[in-house]
Amino acid sequence: MTLVLEREDTDTAVVESFAIAPRAKESLPLFRGRCTVVRLASIDNDVLGVPRWSTFAEIWGEPGSARTLRWVDNPVVTVGPHDDPDLVLATRTPVVVVGIDNERTAYARVVIDAIRASCNSVLVVDMGHRLTGHSYADVATFGFDRDRGAALIRLLTAR
Repeated sequence: MTLVLEREDTDTAVVESFAIAPRAKESLPLFRGRCTVVRLASIDNDVLGVPRWSTFAEIWGEPGSARTLRWVDNPVVTVGPHDDPDLVLATRTPVVVVGIDNERTAYARVVIDAIRASCNSVLVVDMGHRLTGHSYADVATFGFDRDRGAALIRLLTAR
């Protein structure tokens, strides 16, 4: 006998493990329509030679998935340590910022502060593994594996 675990059940369990700030829970519906996604590049990507975002990006491109269709057309801006944070955005759409260990990364804090100062609706996600130190995040996923990426997409596209 083969048991098959439904993806929705896995996603639900993973979403429940996220730390979500109370004000972020209330504002999640703002981010479920069209939004701009800012990915904070990590120096580890270059050092490791493997993009940390690959598992998250794969979720965006899952063909045929209703949630992917709602999410995949959002514009994505990648910002690194050498980019000018003031040139990141000039948008009226809600902004989702995705990074790793935001609190411990100086340029990430500068970019997040600049985005929060210039945009009305901002949701900051920290996909780092650390269990503490998420003051620069509205949502902490405690990892960036495929299941957490899928669960984050589910959270951001739920109806």
